[in-house]
Amino acid sequence: MTTPNLFQLEAADGTVLAGREWRPDGLAEHHVLVVHGLGEHLARYDYLGESLAEGGVRTLGVDLRGHGMSKGRRGHVKAWANYVADVEAAAEMMPDKFILLGHSMGGLVALDYLRTHAHRVTRTILSGPLVGEAVDNPAWKKFMAGFLSVALPWIPIANGIPMVDLCTDAEEVALFERDSMRVKTVTPRWYTEMLSAMDRVWKTLPNFTTPLHLHVAGEEKVIDRDALERFYQEWPAAKQRWVWEGGYHEILHEPFREGVAAAMLEGIRG
Repeated sequence: MTTPNLFQLEAADGTVLAGREWRPDGLAEHHVLVVHGLGEHLARYDYLGESLAEGGVRTLGVDLRGHGMSKGRRGHVKAWANYVADVEAAAEMMPDKFILLGHSMGGLVALDYLRTHAHRVTRTILSGPLVGEAVDNPAWKKFMAGFLSVALPWIPIANGIPMVDLCTDAEEVALFERDSMRVKTVTPRWYTEMLSAMDRVWKTLPNFTTPLHLHVAGEEKVIDRDALERFYQEWPAAKQRWVWEGGYHEILHEPFREGVAAAMLEGIRG
């Protein structure tokens, strides 16, 4: 088992971020930067980090602000660009060229980063990226979110994602429910910034040139399946897709996670 190295660094605005790194025993053949999903943290990626390290891959990332052991108001972000800045800070620990891996919300953050930093990324690996909401909120809710984003941007609101929709493994769901670092809420500003980030990514999608490896759950209930399909079909560069039948959103916590990690390692090696 590979014991992760823990570290801290500062984002451009001085926010202190907690980092996690998994190193192979010998010289790293590849370097991967991981961006985690909403409400979670990098410790949940120990299995993936260990698996990649055993395959000669150096993997690292940070708990995004407001998550895990990093500083910042829980589940809140003043601007989506702050998440991108967190990725930029972690990227300072990477070589000039590296592989970007994002899950769920982290996939959206990774794509927003890729818009302006494609010159550094050799391949993008995404797991259920947040490119569309599974539940289409009515116009009045989006209006209220826009109003509150200005008037009371930091009010915590339950994220609305049923825990049972994350994974088919009840023990894994229960473990995450008990996780003291799990963030259960978001804020109006987070929501409106998320919508803006999705809009930016869709508008610039035709400009992406980085090869894509997309992993999706066969029984996805958190991300809009039609949006995932459209995203893959419209990706203009080289691409490959894995559909993990029978699995829910958190494919790296499903009983078949060994296969997911192995497929990601294969993709990293090219």
